[in-house]
Amino acid sequence: MKWLRRVGWVLLGVLVLWAVAWLAVPPLLKSQAQKQLGDMIGRSVSFGEVDFRPWSMELTVRDIAIGGLPSDASAAPLLKVARLYANADIRSLWELAPVIEALEVDAPEVRLTHTAPGHYDIDDILARLAARPAQPPSDEPMHFAVYNIKVSDASFAFDDRPKDRRHRVESLQLGLPFVTNLPTHVKVKIEPRLAFKFNGTDFDTGAQATPFAETRDALLQFKMGELDLAPYTVYLPESLPVRLTSGVLAGHIDVNFSMPKDAQPSVAVSGEASLQKLGLTDASGAPLVSWNRLGVTLREVRPLDRHLALGSIDLEGPVLHLSRDAQGRLNLAQLASGAPKNAAAGDSTPAAPAASAAQAASGPEAATQPPVAAAKPTDAPWKVALDSLRVG
Repeated sequence: MKWLRRVGWVLLGVLVLWAVAWLAVPPLLKSQAQKQLGDMIGRSVSFGEVDFRPWSMELTVRDIAIGGLPSDASAAPLLKVARLYANADIRSLWELAPVIEALEVDAPEVRLTHTAPGHYDIDDILARLAARPAQPPSDEPMHFAVYNIKVSDASFAFDDRPKDRRHRVESLQLGLPFVTNLPTHVKVKIEPRLAFKFNGTDFDTGAQATPFAETRDALLQFKMGELDLAPYTVYLPESLPVRLTSGVLAGHIDVNFSMPKDAQPSVAVSGEASLQKLGLTDASGAPLVSWNRLGVTLREVRPLDRHLALGSIDLEGPVLHLSRDAQGRLNLAQLASGAPKNAAAGDSTPAAPAASAAQAASGPEAATQPPVAAAKPTDAPWKVALDSLRVG
């Protein structure tokens, strides 16, 4: 009967320990996390409800918020998270490293403002973190394992005041099977996926993989709705000889990865992409090129095998604007050479070849040296195939 009493005392001790952890950990974690994070970044940090279940090692934190600029009382929060859920695995004890069986983040909202060229509203946080004493380098990287990562309904707002542009990523869904540097094996329940809406355009990716099969195949799919390129022309360098005035980009690409046993790996790309309503002008605003639609179908592209097979190229409504200035130079030739329009005709004298200049600088002995033979390419040439080409 003594062993029954001992088992009973052990069970009672475990229950008491669970009860103490269930009652003490949430308020302690909430107060310490708010204080430590607030001191680290110099912003207000607040947590809502904190729930910890020691019997299943589950932690849930709701209504996480990091405040905006302290100098601006009306500033929106820098970060808001509706719910953070983490389920630790018992393997963390003997691995001596965090092993998270599931990590879920619901409705995170991030706001970032570009206040002036080279300055953002998080400069104070970056400066505060940079001022912290550096940690001594470790001989061995930190070990960790996080499985079944899921981010739901995330959003990111970027206010670019110098460019007078506002960008928004919303409805972001992210799923990752695992991120780990440990050989720990935890049951994977989700497939990799990334989907979001960027300034009203839908982006979606999906993947299917068999990492433990002999062939180790994987399929990555990328879908993009119609993206209007005109709002982003302000980010193009001013030194470009052409200007993009309009364009709508869309596409659907599939990438197949295959690594058969005792065979060379292969990567095959297929799908289609289109660029519609394109308009290009020169630096002065004169029209250069336009078309209604350019569609390209990739039948099979194997970059590792230097194989490019296109299904079709369709170009609809192309228009090319040619003009000639008073010196008789075509506008397209000026773009290719980079010469300005108002360059004088006498300025087009070609410069001396670089090889002759180098020989003259090194003396007459250098001129008698035989030329160095060009290296012969060792790679096989690309194999290119096109099923159909249509211009109309």
